[in-house]
Amino acid sequence: MIDAVVIGCGAGGSAMAWRLAKAGAKVLILEAGPAFDPDKDYKLDQPDWETHQFPEKPGSKFPYVVAPMPIRAAPEQDLRSWNKQQGILFPGPERHVMGYQHVAGVGGSTLHFTGEAHRLHPDAMNMKSRFGVAADWPLSYRELEPYYVEAEKVLGVAGSPAPGVRWRSAPFPLPPHEPSFAAAHLGDGFRALGKSWTANSVSAVTQPYDGRPACNHCGNCFRGCQIRDKGSADVTFVAKALETGRVSILTGCQVTHLEAGANDVINRVIYVDGQGQEQAVIARVIVLAGGAVQTPKLLLSSELAN
Repeated sequence: MIDAVVIGCGAGGSAMAWRLAKAGAKVLILEAGPAFDPDKDYKLDQPDWETHQFPEKPGSKFPYVVAPMPIRAAPEQDLRSWNKQQGILFPGPERHVMGYQHVAGVGGSTLHFTGEAHRLHPDAMNMKSRFGVAADWPLSYRELEPYYVEAEKVLGVAGSPAPGVRWRSAPFPLPPHEPSFAAAHLGDGFRALGKSWTANSVSAVTQPYDGRPACNHCGNCFRGCQIRDKGSADVTFVAKALETGRVSILTGCQVTHLEAGANDVINRVIYVDGQGQEQAVIARVIVLAGGAVQTPKLLLSSELAN
């Protein structure tokens, strides 16, 4: 008997599956993409590693389109992307989209994120009351803060003991990374201007932690972390969820429809499995964690009443 179905095994879905399993629930995760094996799929140990980006396995990318981009205004010329070798990357007046950098798979887009692990600024949660725009969060930073602490422990976040306005009830699990040459040089410039700076909090361990080795500072988190020091969902929340013995993951399973019953409550999840066969699953709890694009797409295609 399945207590909960989690649709999507990225940052949100894997964390939810772990918490449900900790509470004693039997959880099934349906993931449209494949599982990635850092030892086989990532190429940072190969002589030609610089020619490899994050691997695109079958089913790991969803098709998408991008709306026409606006024309860049003349006063914004100095804000264009450029580098010393290539100059201005896009010299024309039209803006360009570099791409929707998602990954479908066990771990989702955390598999190639750069490990940045920041807390939201407390003031950013009160935009309506402070500036009369957007909306205030329905909960405060104080209410959210204990969950930040718990997530940072699972991820193995390394950060400064002086986090500034993002106050903490507990220290970071790990000390911050030493600044690179470029960062140290920037720090000297800030100090010369009378300004202070704090090292980023990063989900990459600075010393052995929870069975993961210390980061070797290769600077290629976006290509896939081969030694598993980066706190991507597959080596953190997914691993801990599976350790409970109450979580199973089906990969290559594309959810196509949410079937609603009385009072528009979802009672069945319809999906196509890895062999192309349509399947259905029933559970008391349904968690939709398909990301910013796939979640609304599934809701719209399901034609729910509300």
